[in-house]
Amino acid sequence: MSNFRQAEENVFIGPQPTQHDLQDAKQQGVKTVIDFRMPAETTASNEELTKNAGLDYVNIPVNKSHLVIDQIGQLDVVMRSKGGPFLLHCATGTRAALLYSLSQAGQQNWTAEQTFDAAKKMGFDLKATPEFSMFVKETIDRAKC
Repeated sequence: MSNFRQAEENVFIGPQPTQHDLQDAKQQGVKTVIDFRMPAETTASNEELTKNAGLDYVNIPVNKSHLVIDQIGQLDVVMRSKGGPFLLHCATGTRAALLYSLSQAGQQNWTAEQTFDAAKKMGFDLKATPEFSMFVKETIDRAKC
């Protein structure tokens, strides 16, 4: 799991995991993998790979060009109802960091800048992707209304 960053004690974020990554994750105590990839993005079933490693699997498919605020709530529900520690991933980890940072922003009442900073500390620059930057700002602005 060398490509994964520890966002919190029980949360790891990174790119598409290999079978070896999933086995390492299990050895490190991870219980649930949350996959933000669209099903058509992978040739092999992420669900099958994850379950073969003995881990619980949840898919919250995130389309970079059609981001949906409800997906933040879906992540919150999964993290409250499933056993952690958690491994969150997408192709590069950025969509996972986006939703996780916005989840934390909602819980901590962060500003957009605080949300960007939190993602940056995890190694993800949300400002570098215009869709993500705009989504953070719009989501934070809506929360203040």
